Amino acid sequence: MAKVQLLIVQSIEGYMVEDYTELYPSLREETVALQNSATFPMDENTSLSMLIEGKKRKDSNATYFIEATPTTASIINGMLRMYLIDEIIIYTIPVIIYTGRRLYQSQLAKTDWECTSTKIRKDGIVQTTFRKIG
Repeated sequence: MAKVQLLIVQSIEGYMVEDYTELYPSLREETVALQNSATFPMDENTSLSMLIEGKKRKDSNATYFIEATPTTASIINGMLRMYLIDEIIIYTIPVIIYTGRRLYQSQLAKTDWECTSTKIRKDGIVQTTFRKIG
């Protein structure tokens, strides 16, 4: 069955970090590799109805991938409300930026997730991966 991956690069206090490529160029290489390994990279113009149909296909091993940015935040919130996200990869950068945009625009329904991996990189970035339970 197809899966949907969400990538979030955030500060310690949970704001999306847009200029992380300037702070951590090696992190951009990792995020590009994740995007390139996906069967279907997505952006703010992604059709949720096409995504739903693609996920329904039982014979599909496809991976859909979307990165959280200010322009994709709305569609990601819709995907979360519709329970379409299967895996969340969070890179937490060791900075406090005091201002910015949070990904989650309002309260979301309870969903159970399990942490499947945590890695602390040499540059201090923490990578955590969560998979939806059920």
